[in-house]
Parts: sequence; structure tokens; C-alpha cells
Amino acid sequence: MGPVDIAVIVIVGVAVIGVAAYLIYRKVKHKGGCDCGCGCEGCTMCDKSKKSK
Repeated sequence: MGPVDIAVIVIVGVAVIGVAAYLIYRKVKHKGGCDCGCGCEGCTMCDKSKKSK
């Protein structure tokens, strides 16, 4: 493996870790899902969404 191969592997690895960290951050901050007032966007499983209908 040459230096270019190693650089590509490192860049892809950092990108995967970055995406995972972003998704975990959004999950922890309760962003995404449904529009029931809890910050999500229209999920069918949310109890608040079912009560408001």
C-alpha cells in the first residue's frame, strides 16, 4: 500500500466517524422525527402527534 491508499483510507474513516458523530449529536439533542413539538418532523410513532389529531 502506498501513501495515496493510506490517505484515502484515513479520509474515508474520518468521514464515517464524522457522520456517526453528527447522527449521535442530533439524536442526543432530539432533532429530527415528527412535528409534535418535540423537535421531530412527522413520525407516525409519536404519542404527542397521535393525541393532537
